[in-house]
Order: sequence, then structure tokens, then C-alpha cells
Amino acid sequence: MSDKALLEVRDLNLSIHDTKILTDISLSVAQGRTLGIIGESGSGKSMTALSIMQLLPKGAECRGAIHFDGRDLTQLDEATLCELRGSDIGMVFQEPMTALNPVHTIGDQITESVLLHQKVSRREARRIAESTLERVGLPVSQYPLTRYPHELSGGQRQRVVIAIAIACKPKLLIADEPTTALDVTTQAGILDLLNSLKASEDLALILITHDLAVVGNMADDVVIMRNGEIVETGATSQVFTEQNHPYTQTLFKASSFVPDSRISAHLDTVEGDAPITSASASASASASAPLLSVDRLVCTYPINKRRLFAPQRFFRAVDEVSFNIHAGESVGLVGESGCGKSTLARALLGLQKISAGQVTLHGKDLGDPDDLRESRQYMQVVFQDPYGSFNPRHRVSRLVAEPLHVLADKPGRAETDRLVNMALENVGLMPSDADKFIHEF
Repeated sequence: MSDKALLEVRDLNLSIHDTKILTDISLSVAQGRTLGIIGESGSGKSMTALSIMQLLPKGAECRGAIHFDGRDLTQLDEATLCELRGSDIGMVFQEPMTALNPVHTIGDQITESVLLHQKVSRREARRIAESTLERVGLPVSQYPLTRYPHELSGGQRQRVVIAIAIACKPKLLIADEPTTALDVTTQAGILDLLNSLKASEDLALILITHDLAVVGNMADDVVIMRNGEIVETGATSQVFTEQNHPYTQTLFKASSFVPDSRISAHLDTVEGDAPITSASASASASASAPLLSVDRLVCTYPINKRRLFAPQRFFRAVDEVSFNIHAGESVGLVGESGCGKSTLARALLGLQKISAGQVTLHGKDLGDPDDLRESRQYMQVVFQDPYGSFNPRHRVSRLVAEPLHVLADKPGRAETDRLVNMALENVGLMPSDADKFIHEF
């Protein structure tokens, strides 16, 4: 491992259409070391990474120096940059589903990266793709190259994105929020993978995240950003111990979790691995009728037949789940990928067929189409992938107003605009954001 910086960014300033995005960003990372970049949404973490990759939108003006392996990336032409991206510099983008092409197999996408940067035959590129998938924990015996992204789980798709990034053995790997929207066990697997790749390939790793625990466990050095500026930087142990800047102290305070006395008292009564059941969680609920009642809910999926006349088999994704939620209560569904959380949520919304059991809202049976139609106005959902939840061709005003169609008395244009503006302000946006498209955020 060399102490000489493989990547050195000095006095980086970025503006997009005269709007200041980054101000005087300076950082460095040496081969074999990990640099963690921390900050809240909108702090400039991802734009810093895109500046390093020189993947900036139209209207962007970048000033300063970005030296990689002795060359200033800001002075290179696009053809030279294309040779560096994917070969010497790899990047793991934030959303694996949007980073992958849904109409191409995972094998074709890894092979394409190899063919672009290495002078090998297609057969050799496929062999490299197979070995790379093996390295990221997706053996081709279980995950053949012919699979499409939608046939994989979130954690598996993230491993494919990592495979594309490391297929040509880069010197620098930039991982932008690589564990977002993954459960804790899958997160641990992805982070272990990045650590092992860094050790085996002796590459430099830039880890962009908002998770202090991840940076504390993985990074040698840390940069904390806010509003496009670096507010504190240094060795991870030093920054975590001293917390000199007030924003750093705020981040640490917001990241700490201390159970309140009610939860602590309840946890003290749980022995061993005994689960906290919905009955105990609702013990203090009011004696009134529940707002939502789920009784022995079962959801099944048919399993593909291996033989033409074989009997149909089913997989139980949700198996006799029961709980009640009263007005004013919050209930958390916790579990790793594939445990049935999302299937249960879709069943409650009437988006998933119920195989057995009953769901009632305000006393209305959601299994009845007429009751479900009436109950739509009393339920809403925030989906897991925000970018994939929106139609990119519609403006925010139309997207936010869309749920209003379920109301019995549909509001007029003026009232709709008022409700949209109020909703935007309630979540910290401005009424002017109603005219934007999703990609502008």
C-alpha cells in the first residue's frame, strides 16, 4: 500500500446554470485506503463523485483540479475519459435497478463493460463475466448469465452493479450509497464484499453514505459535507472522537438511538430470542375498535411446474399473520429481504390477492371490491424506490394531485392547486417545485 494519493481533488468548484453546487472541495485517497464521504441528502456527496467521473449534466461548469494517477481529469477529452471510466475508475451507482438495463441480461451487461475496455474475444469476455460474478457471490450455477435484473433481489442486483464496476480491475472504486434500501443482513454482505475486494485488489475506495456506523467500520479517513462544502475532515477515529464542527455533532446526535423508557422496560421482559408479538405491542392501545384489523392473512404465489402434468405448488409469502392497529398508533414491520414485508403491504392496499384471512379498514372488508374502492381514500403508500415510483414524463403537480381522484367529491382546479402546494410545503418543498420534473431533484 502506498501513502501517495491515487486521487487528489483540490479546490473543486461546481456550478450548474449559475447555481452553486460545490464550493472549494479538497480531498484525497491513496491506494489501498477507504475514504468515507458523509452528509445529508443534498449535501453534494453524489455531485462530488460525478465530478470525479466527469459525468456532469449540461450547463455544468467545473473549476479546480482533479488529479488521478498523475493526470488532471478536468483537462482530458471525452474519448480519454471514456477509456478511464470502467477500466481505471469504477463506480457503483446509488440505484441498482436504474443503473442496470432492464432489457439486457446481466451477462450481456458485464460482458459489454469488458469488451469496451479490454482487447479480448466475446468468449473470453463471457468467461471474465462468469468469474467476476463468482467474486461478488453470484455463482453462475445458481445465477446464470441469462438472468435479467428483475429476476434478482435488491441485494443481488447491487452485486451485479459491483461486478460491472470491478470487471476490468479498476484502481479506484467509487460506491455511492451502495446499501440504500437493503435490509441489514444484505447490507452487511455488500459491505463485506467491498472490504474483501479492496483487500484483494489493493484498490482505493470512496464510500459515499449517510450512515455513520458504516463509515466508522470501513473508512480510514472521512469527509463530512453540508450544502456543497466540506465542514470537517480527517482520520475517522479523530473526527468521530473530536466532532469539532457543530454540524458533525448534530449528525452524531441524530444517528444515535436510545430506546425510551417504555420500550426499554418491555425489552427487559423479553427472554432469549422470544419475539415481541403484536399483542404485547398493542397492550396499551385504547379499548376502541381497531382502525385496521388483519386476521390470519395468507398470501401465496404459484411455483413454476417442472413437469407438464405435475400438480401446482404454491409458495407461502405471508403465513397467517394477524395484528391490529388503532388510530394514532405506529406499527413497524421488520425483517430481511424475502420475509414477506412488501407482500403484506401490497395485500393491505388491495394490490395483492389474498389467499386466506381477512383485512378490514374502518370495519370495511378490503376483500370486497366495493368496500375496497370506497376505502382507497383512507390509505396511501410510500414505495421503496422513489425514482421508480414516478412517471418521469409528468410534472410534480400532476403526480402529487393523482391520489385526489379517489375522493368522492373531486376538487376543482383551484382547490387541487391549493392542496398540492400545501402538500409540498408539508414535506419541506416549495410550491414552485410543482412545475418541475422528477429528474430535476
